[in-house]
Amino acid sequence: MKSYLKFLSRNKLYTAIEAAGLIVSLAFVIIIGSYVWQQLSVTRENPYRELIYVPGLPGYPGLTYGFPGVITEIPEIESVAAFCTVAPTYGQNEILWGAAVDRQFFDLLPCYRFVEGSADVISSPSNIVVSEFFARRMDLSVGDRLTLSGTEYTVGAVVEDTRGTVMKPVEAFLSIDNYKDYWQPFDNFGSTICFIKVRPGTDRKVLYDKLEAVCKNVYPDMYGQSFFDHLELTRFDELFFTDTDNLFQHGDLRTIRILLLVGLLLLLSSIFNYVNLSVALTGKRAKEMAVRQLSGASKGRIVGKYICESILFTAVCFGAGLLLAEAFCPMMNRLLGYPNVPVRIAWAPGYIIAYVAAVLTVGAICGIVPALMAGKYNALDVMKGGYRRKTKMVFSKVFIVLQNVLAVILIALAITMEAQMRKTQHRPMHCNITDKFSLSFITMEDDTPLKDALERLPFVKRIGKCSGAPGVGTGGQYSTTRDGKDILYQFYRMDSTAFRMLDFEIIEDYNAPVFNSVWFSDESFAATGLDDVYHDISELSQRTTGCDQLAGVFKAFPTNNANMGEEGYAIISVVRPEDIWAGSFLIETTGDRKEAYSKIMETYEEYAKAREVYLNYPSWLDDNFAEAMKPARNNMRLVEIFMLLSILISLLGLLAMSTYYADEKSRDIAVRKVFGGTVDTEARRSIRDYMVLVGIACLIGIPIAVFAAQEYLKDFIFRLEGYWWIFVLAVAITLAISFLAVLWQTLKAARANPAVELKKE
Repeated sequence: MKSYLKFLSRNKLYTAIEAAGLIVSLAFVIIIGSYVWQQLSVTRENPYRELIYVPGLPGYPGLTYGFPGVITEIPEIESVAAFCTVAPTYGQNEILWGAAVDRQFFDLLPCYRFVEGSADVISSPSNIVVSEFFARRMDLSVGDRLTLSGTEYTVGAVVEDTRGTVMKPVEAFLSIDNYKDYWQPFDNFGSTICFIKVRPGTDRKVLYDKLEAVCKNVYPDMYGQSFFDHLELTRFDELFFTDTDNLFQHGDLRTIRILLLVGLLLLLSSIFNYVNLSVALTGKRAKEMAVRQLSGASKGRIVGKYICESILFTAVCFGAGLLLAEAFCPMMNRLLGYPNVPVRIAWAPGYIIAYVAAVLTVGAICGIVPALMAGKYNALDVMKGGYRRKTKMVFSKVFIVLQNVLAVILIALAITMEAQMRKTQHRPMHCNITDKFSLSFITMEDDTPLKDALERLPFVKRIGKCSGAPGVGTGGQYSTTRDGKDILYQFYRMDSTAFRMLDFEIIEDYNAPVFNSVWFSDESFAATGLDDVYHDISELSQRTTGCDQLAGVFKAFPTNNANMGEEGYAIISVVRPEDIWAGSFLIETTGDRKEAYSKIMETYEEYAKAREVYLNYPSWLDDNFAEAMKPARNNMRLVEIFMLLSILISLLGLLAMSTYYADEKSRDIAVRKVFGGTVDTEARRSIRDYMVLVGIACLIGIPIAVFAAQEYLKDFIFRLEGYWWIFVLAVAITLAISFLAVLWQTLKAARANPAVELKKE
């Protein structure tokens, strides 16, 4: 071991590059591995995870209040639990995140561990179960009385907070019997989530067929059409990575896949560096190993020594990487948007075993090729100087090509992501959302005093009323197309002031009455099958609340704020403001937006003091689009950081290899200079040989980069087009980086005095 440490101290540049590459890459691989494992562990929270299923509507895991009661006779079903989200009010108009459940719910979801009391208390409609957080916040204990939405309950039990689970945190659980008179058994679709625990060995397809038969029986007029065209059946351990419309905690498989890929590339880049430099430096230890062989050491023992040294080196780097990972965890959580399951460096026994396995695996991979190279040559041949003559550096050339392939792919992906983000940020709105503020609230009180007070503010230009707007979510409305097919519209309701305020790009105006008429976006107009000749919508609409005339067609605005997934078909009904009872004031302002926001909220708070009114999410319309892009932007920045690190590691490796090449070729250059060679000719020769390898890497990397870019872009609605220039730029950057990395050392070797170099021999 002393000889190995002495060798490292004599080759400080190579050691520093190997260590820096491994430490940085291992740090981020540890972070990524922890994030992925902790995300995947969420789906393993429930011991019955493979036995519990949730039936529901397409894209929404909920059915109706009566459904759990009609499936208990299915023989494959062992037990059924019902869960309904409710929002009782507490104190001064505070809305709680609550749930109405039955007794079986706590049996099927043991993540709710009881601190005080037991699950039996929920059987009584007069009892309530509260979370630890809510109990601490309100200073509640078992036996205390609590009034929610005007009804008094007794705190019967307290459960632990469910952080880091599939279930969203719930502050209060009420008995589902409290709501049996409010919900129709087979209407109010989506009101009830049904957890079904099946018997072990149950076939999923058999269960689905029997549940579908029940749906056809109890929903004869709804099943198979419009919003309930088929039943979806989701297993519990699939919920976390399924789009459930925010009913459950949600993990991002796309982010996980991207991070896994980038982490793998980062690790490969550092391993290539280590192997490449170790192979290149094998010659510097050749005589040491030859002496060991001549002293009786077997080749197997020498190979084992190399691998053990590599594992030791990796272990030291891994320890430093763990400390670096701990330091970078807050940045990772910030870039991931502070996930429900934050990234943390854990020290549980399972993690320690994984750390040890990672050190052994990476160390063995890093050491095996140099070890085999070291044991390849005959000891006597090495002592005579034959090792140098036989070294063709084939492995080094292969790894140089592989490193540059990675560089091309990563540079191309980084540029693609940045270009797509800029494309998204500048996508056309086809309406004016600048300085438009949405003040959304729900009340049965007269909102005229609030509107009058807002209009008196000096920076307010005009106020309209709407339910939904560009950048503000809205509900869907099913209707029919011209040929009788179902279609789901994004349905917006506005008064005439709000409609004019948004200044939509009007394509066609059919001069319909101002109120109770419908505007179609050009995309929804085309999808419905209408045209300039035929545009009578009276026979198309199923639920347009009296709006049966087509007012006109406007250029479609983005209905998907994040630009990911699918765009909706927008329709806008223009109605009188009094017909919009649950909506928003749309306020057009001038001047400083920060001051405007402050004054608007002060005015609202004054209005809400003596009234029963519930505030939704107040926001600027354009800020909503920016906010929706934050996850994609943060992920992009995170991936770009990893890509830049990988490129930096490759660059350091190229610099080290150019130093090694220059050292190895110094004698050949000296001989050619004696016979008439010049600095220019020798520099060009060496650089040309190196750049040929880079050119080969570009030819291999570009097709892979094209495929990766296409995969990344396919989920965007308004996506990058004509992006061939990205790959040209990636090649140019790779060539420039490689050229600059080798130029310095090549010129240094070419300018050396031939006499000095030949004397070394």
